[in-house]
Amino acid sequence: MSWLGDRHANPHAEHVHGRRAAAAVEQAKASIGALIGADGDDIILTSGATESNNLVIQGYLGGSDREGGLVHSAFEHKCVLETGYALEQFGTPVTRVPVDRLGRVSPMDVRAAADRFGLDRVLVSLIHANNEIGTVLPLREMSDALSGSGAAFHTDASQSAGRVPLHVGDDGLDFVTLSSHKIGGPAGIAALYVVPDLRSELRPILFGGGQQDGLRPGTIPVFLAVGYGVACELAAKKMADDVAHSEAVASSFLEALTQRTVRFGVLGDPSSRLPGLRSIQLPGFDARELLDRIGGDVSASTGSACAAGELRASHVLRAIGLSEQDATSVLRFGFSRTTSHDDARRAADVLADACVASLCSDNLSYHSSVA
Repeated sequence: MSWLGDRHANPHAEHVHGRRAAAAVEQAKASIGALIGADGDDIILTSGATESNNLVIQGYLGGSDREGGLVHSAFEHKCVLETGYALEQFGTPVTRVPVDRLGRVSPMDVRAAADRFGLDRVLVSLIHANNEIGTVLPLREMSDALSGSGAAFHTDASQSAGRVPLHVGDDGLDFVTLSSHKIGGPAGIAALYVVPDLRSELRPILFGGGQQDGLRPGTIPVFLAVGYGVACELAAKKMADDVAHSEAVASSFLEALTQRTVRFGVLGDPSSRLPGLRSIQLPGFDARELLDRIGGDVSASTGSACAAGELRASHVLRAIGLSEQDATSVLRFGFSRTTSHDDARRAADVLADACVASLCSDNLSYHSSVA
């Protein structure tokens, strides 16, 4: 909070207050890097994961003099999908690798797609943990499959960093997208890790005063950076306990639904899932109607917040093979270190009551129409 008050200063200024702010930013970058086994000097601060993903994809592949190709999965975050579509409009070839019903991506399919381009510059971009169904991809298997291909490997770890162990060296990663608010830090700041060997290969997508080696110009918001750094320190310290707690609370939620005789299925890979995330399908129910019924008591969603307002089913649910009709019955719940077992059981009761109310409403509508 002090960085929002009398300690506020421009970290790019040369006076003593600026140098003090710059030191705080460097400490924050060191803490962010430490969360993924990286050096703080290899961290670029951005405004959000969307900007980080755009910076690596456009910065590595963009430009008329760069003949390169992009490989990503069919259920990436919208900011990767849409950036890929935009690059295609300017002639960059893009391959979208399919996923199976559990949201898994075949490493051999990824390698084959990278090789198929026959280009010297290829970027493979894969989300580490899917933001809707929670499936976590085996990064080491992916990087091993890409070994010798010459492709650069990027992962969007905005959902997983601080919740799933991640190490840039052990996992063979060249670029990593990170997000602050996903681990309890302030919104409005994120980061991109860039392996030193490829830093000179990255071009800026914004232009200004040349801050952060010109790769991401603009004044760094010190208070956001400091908050993000502390969030990373806490996440690293509490990761094991937080994972155990969020998984136990998620289990309490599902057990309570079962006790209320609610029929549901859990989407995603049961053996490799983002801790605390449960995307459930409720056959016979309309998810949006249920959200309207529970919205005053429980925060849940039908998919990614970035896709809110769309009239068709989530692209993630379509990618894993759900029909439009099946996808309309899916709700997503998240449980974290701040969620108690009582919270989870109360949420299950609210959802179960909403299901009962929906069934009663349907029966009344049916009998009214018959009459």
